[in-house]
Amino acid sequence: MEEHRFDVDTAGTGRRIKEIRKSKKIPVCKLARLLGTKEGTIYKWERGQSVPRIDNLISLCSILDVSPSDICVFYKAENAEKFREICRR
Repeated sequence: MEEHRFDVDTAGTGRRIKEIRKSKKIPVCKLARLLGTKEGTIYKWERGQSVPRIDNLISLCSILDVSPSDICVFYKAENAEKFREICRR
């Protein structure tokens, strides 16, 4: 299996999570409940203090009805393109 390493822009990813969540009119408390996590975890993501684990990212995308490539922001454009390609598989 091919290994990939991406440098995620945690602040950019957090802003994107918050923007999408707000555009879908989903309160943090509801999102946390749907994900089975704490509100503080969601706030940490949105402030760029951490990023979702892959299992939470997949669930988050399902709830928000977006692709992981719609949420994740990378420092390098080529990483974003590689990630989009992986998500399409």
